[in-house]
Amino acid sequence: MGIINEIIMRLLFLIPWFSLLFIGQSSLKRFLPVALFVTVINTLVYQAAYHYNWWREADLFGWDKVANVPWVYSAYLVATIWIFKWTYGRFKLYLIVNLVLDGAYIYLWYPIQEKLGMASGEMSPHTTYGIMIAVALLIYLFQVWLEKK
Repeated sequence: MGIINEIIMRLLFLIPWFSLLFIGQSSLKRFLPVALFVTVINTLVYQAAYHYNWWREADLFGWDKVANVPWVYSAYLVATIWIFKWTYGRFKLYLIVNLVLDGAYIYLWYPIQEKLGMASGEMSPHTTYGIMIAVALLIYLFQVWLEKK
């Protein structure tokens, strides 16, 4: 991996965790379970993606070839907490935010990753986008269920 790619991956890993210093303890406690749930789901999706060659992403640590640590265990996990903090209880806003962010990732950022040699794959962007939105809907339902308990 080139130096630029390594810097991007390290920042992608560190910045989300640093941002949690500003989220507030009550939001962190409230939304950490759904963030951990999405981490499990994303780990499983990444395992399937690796097995079926849907996509491959650059690894940061050498041992994270299957489930990309900066994305799965940092960016997605922390972004879930922030998104729920700002949108939970307003489903239309939650859905719009996820449609926009997931679309920006798959249609804008992922092609850049491909050009930098940080990602490749067989799955169409539309299918990947559909998976991302399905996961977003599933975790919203999980949070609703969790709060009703």
